[in-house]
Amino acid sequence: EVKSTIVTLQRVVKQRMTIKTHNWASSAHQEFHKIVREETFPIVNQVDARLQNFEIQFLKEAAKFVGDFKSLAKEADASLAKHKILELEIKRLLKAVVSQDIISIVQNASVVDTSDLQTELERFENCIIKKEIEYAKLWND
Repeated sequence: EVKSTIVTLQRVVKQRMTIKTHNWASSAHQEFHKIVREETFPIVNQVDARLQNFEIQFLKEAAKFVGDFKSLAKEADASLAKHKILELEIKRLLKAVVSQDIISIVQNASVVDTSDLQTELERFENCIIKKEIEYAKLWND
């Protein structure tokens, strides 16, 4: 008896779940259609409107990001150009200082004896190394 009841229930459920053309006008179908029209459609429309708003906001933010990125790229290019100008100026000043040191050595005739030439050359090399270190410090700061 339980088995026959289960079979009957399965048949009834299957019958009710199947919508045939002859029962579309039924009150259950009309109630279902009313629920879909009054409750489901507004929710779908609301979700669609929110999605469209999200898409618009996303596109605005993306455009702002691109604009900001381009602006930062311009600033970086300008900064790089300034650094290159400073680097050239530092090199020019370094050459001027080294040239001045050479002139000072020659004018002061500090190399009296040729045996002192090696000592003066080493002093001059040390001076160049010192200036290069100063240049490197300036560049890294």
